[in-house]
Amino acid sequence: MSSCKNNCNMDMNNSKKIIHVDMDAFFAQIEQRDNPQYKNKLLIVGGPLNRGVVSTASYEARRYGVYSGMPLYKAKKLCPDGIYVPVDMEKYLNESRKIREIFYKFTPLVEPVSCDEAFLDVTMCEKLFGNALEIAKKIKGAIYEKTNLTSSAGIGSNKFFAKLASNLGKPNGLTILENTPDMMEKIKLLPVSSIWGVGRVTEENLIKMGIKTIGDVANTPLEFLRLKFGEMGEFMHKMANGIDNREVIPYTEPKSIGREITLSEDTSEAGKIKSILLSLSQKISSNLVREGYKGKTVTLKVRYSDFKGESARITLNKYTDSIFEIYRTSFLLLKKFDLLRKKARMIGISVSNLKSSCLIKSTLFDQKDKEGNITKAITEINSKFGENKIYVAESVKEHNL
Repeated sequence: MSSCKNNCNMDMNNSKKIIHVDMDAFFAQIEQRDNPQYKNKLLIVGGPLNRGVVSTASYEARRYGVYSGMPLYKAKKLCPDGIYVPVDMEKYLNESRKIREIFYKFTPLVEPVSCDEAFLDVTMCEKLFGNALEIAKKIKGAIYEKTNLTSSAGIGSNKFFAKLASNLGKPNGLTILENTPDMMEKIKLLPVSSIWGVGRVTEENLIKMGIKTIGDVANTPLEFLRLKFGEMGEFMHKMANGIDNREVIPYTEPKSIGREITLSEDTSEAGKIKSILLSLSQKISSNLVREGYKGKTVTLKVRYSDFKGESARITLNKYTDSIFEIYRTSFLLLKKFDLLRKKARMIGISVSNLKSSCLIKSTLFDQKDKEGNITKAITEINSKFGENKIYVAESVKEHNL
């Protein structure tokens, strides 16, 4: 366990106590946990191998320069001896749900950033669980006990400090950053990439301007950064000066739930595409059931061999979480795409216009009750015995595409 200020006299009595929890190489760590032969190996999660991107790389692989979002063919050149495994999103989301449940045991103010990280405002929770440091220790311990996965936590008086702290302590770290003049001087020595939201392109542009550190950003006139980067320039300037007044925004209902897949090879073969649609429909349906939502609008998205894409949608007469309803609708939408002359490279389905299932009235004579029962049974079995145990028959041979 690492810390910048583990023994500091942290005076946050008159300020917020924000914890940022970030799972360590989440997808890769899960695969290493479930497959002992991958432990301490050069593991890259992503796909398909010849045309997809890296979703997560183990820390061993990151030493070779492999990072999330990198095309897999580039990763293969940098790390030819790496182990490459496909994304199993349903398994990762299942672990994510377990972790989120732990967060809510300590505070209702949880803001998920993605499936593997979240901000927690524990300002008003100290009487129940101890100070922020003690709470962070308890959360990390509970996550490991529940999932056998390590996480890094950062504590600060705002989101910027908390996020920066968790990054500095990776992996398996617990770090506190104080908003003090001495600490700010140290923070300003860090590279600009340490500012949340500064990606590789922005970093390259800043370096070309001679802006290499957080301190350089802080010392650059705000008007100049606004001119060059718009709102992002103002955001960077505030962060670089330790100013972050953003609140932790509790979890809000999702606007849509979807899945997409980049195919291992371009295709216009009807049978293969139908199988893919069914597989995606089952994954979306399971996610809807677990999260407790139904939706009315189904959208199908296709990207062709030339990387151009289009989408089409239908709004149904009633809310649904049925595998079969989503599949039938997506198959109907497929007729709107020119797959006779073009080949599909990527296919995606999403369900939007969501509503909590408990708020939707159902009738005793609903003709789709049987489909709904089948959908729920499949989801429950997969949840109990592991993802991908049961697939609707047509999708079995294609679900690993």
